[in-house]
Amino acid sequence: MPSNTIDPAALAEAHRRLAELDRAVDETRSALSRLRACLPPTCVPEQRVGLIEIPDAPYDPAMWQGAEDEGIGGHHH
Repeated sequence: MPSNTIDPAALAEAHRRLAELDRAVDETRSALSRLRACLPPTCVPEQRVGLIEIPDAPYDPAMWQGAEDEGIGGHHH
């Protein structure tokens, strides 16, 4: 068989596989559509207006009473 001739059986198989792929793509699109319909709508996160000011004054030492040291480097005795 010359190299520029397409085997009819191979061509038929290619058409069959393309049709199978086309059906699979349609099924996937349908499934995605159903999934989108089940999802709640997206919401835009609330945006904060302005900055939150953190004072430079030291915190009351009583606030740390009984707290464990979680500093970097572990405990030094």
